[in-house]
Amino acid sequence: MRFSRAVSAAVVVVVAFSGIGSTVASAATRHQAQKPKAADVGITDKEIRVAIVADVDNALSPGVFQSSVDAVNAWAKIINKQGGVAGRKVVVDFIDSKLNPDEARNAVIKACSQDFAMVGSEALFLNNVDDMTACVDAQGKPTGLPDMAGLSLDFAQRCSPVTYTLSGDQSVCATKDQHPQTWTAQQGDFRYLLSQNKDLHGLFGLPSDLKSTTNSILPSFESAVKLGIKKDGSGFVNVSTRAPQSAMTPIVQELKDHNSNFFYNGSSAGIMVLIRREAKLQGLNSVKVWACNQGCYDTTLIDQGGADVEGTNVLTTTLPFYSDYKANPMLKAVAKELGGPDKMNGNAVNALTAALLFQDAAKKATAGGATLTRQSLLDALTAEHAFTAQGIIGPTDVGNRQPSHCIVMSQVKSGKWARVHPTKVGTFDCNPKNTQKIQLDLLG
Repeated sequence: MRFSRAVSAAVVVVVAFSGIGSTVASAATRHQAQKPKAADVGITDKEIRVAIVADVDNALSPGVFQSSVDAVNAWAKIINKQGGVAGRKVVVDFIDSKLNPDEARNAVIKACSQDFAMVGSEALFLNNVDDMTACVDAQGKPTGLPDMAGLSLDFAQRCSPVTYTLSGDQSVCATKDQHPQTWTAQQGDFRYLLSQNKDLHGLFGLPSDLKSTTNSILPSFESAVKLGIKKDGSGFVNVSTRAPQSAMTPIVQELKDHNSNFFYNGSSAGIMVLIRREAKLQGLNSVKVWACNQGCYDTTLIDQGGADVEGTNVLTTTLPFYSDYKANPMLKAVAKELGGPDKMNGNAVNALTAALLFQDAAKKATAGGATLTRQSLLDALTAEHAFTAQGIIGPTDVGNRQPSHCIVMSQVKSGKWARVHPTKVGTFDCNPKNTQKIQLDLLG
C-alpha cells in the first residue's frame, strides 16, 4: 500500500540557500565591522565559552555520550573557521557528569561560574536544576544558565524554564502537575508502517532502565495502538539495554505463540541485534515488520547484526545522516572533522543541532549590534518558532516547546542504511498527523 495522498502532499523539502544578495552581503559586512557588545559570564572580547555536560566516564556504559562531545567540538572548530559566534572564538568546556546525579549537579555549578551557556549536553541524571535556574549573571541577577540540551530525559531538566531541546517532548511540561498529563506523541513511523502493511499485530519493547526513558516512549506506543496496531499477549514488554540474549527468549516465544507480524524496539541498537538473533535461532518467521526508534539508526546495528538485521525499519526526526550527509553542508563538514559519517550517531546529531540552535539564537540576540547576555539569548530562544538547524531537522517551534511533526524512515537494505520515506534526499514528511496529543498519567 502506498502512502496516502494527504501524507505525500505534506512532505516538506528543507533547502539551504547559499546565494546571498548584495544587500544582505553588505549588511553582513557592517555587522562584522561592529562586533556586538557582550557583558556576561563566559564572554571576553575574543572568546565565548560554552559547556557540554555529558555522561562519558562511567562503569555502567563507558563512553556513552562521547560522540556528542566530539560533535560539539567539531561544530566549534568549523564555526571558528567562519568567524565564531558573535565575532568571538567558541571555546568548548567538556564537563563529565559520569552518569551520576551529584557529578551532574557539580557540573552545572561549574558551568554557571565559567560558561555563557550549556550547549548539546546529554546527562541522564541531571535531576536537580536549582543551580541552573538560579545561576547569576555578571550583574548578580539570577537570570539562569541557558541550556540548549542535546538530550533531556529527566523532567526536572526538561521542564526547566531555561532549557530548550529539539529532541523529546517538552509540551507536556505545561500539564506535568495534572493527572493525567497531555503528551505529544510521535506517531509518524507507525502511520507509515500501517500505510505499507495491513493488520499489524505484535509486541512493543519498552526501554526499562530508567522511568524517564520508559515515559519518553510510552505515549508513542499508546498512540500506535490507537492507530490500529494490535497488542498481542503482554503487548508492552520491558527490555533493558543491559539484557543478555537469553532475556529475549520469552519475548520471541510470545511472538511465536501469537503468530505476530510486528515488533517495535524502543530501546537500543544492541537490543535489536539480540532480538533479531534470537528470532533467527528460534525460527520465528511470522514477523514482517521489525521497527525501531532513532536509537537504532547507528552503524553498530549493521556491524553487529549483519544479515540478521536486514529489513529493520528505523525512524529519524533528523536527516538520516548516513545516507544524506553529503547533501547537507554542516553534516558533511562535521563528518569530515570526525573522520567519516560512521563516527556519527543519533546522540551526536542531537548535540550538533543543539549547538546550531545556540549559534542561531546568539546571532539573533546580537542583531543590530545588540549586547549579548544570557537574558538576551534566552529571549532569542523564546522567539525561535521555525528552527531547522540548517536543514538537519524539519521546522520546529522551539519557543513554544513543541516537538516537530517531521520524520524520515530508513531501512537496512543489502547491509546498508537506505532512506525509504520520503525517498528524496534532504526532505521530510511533515504531516501534522505525525504527532498526536494523548492523555496519560505517567508522572503520578
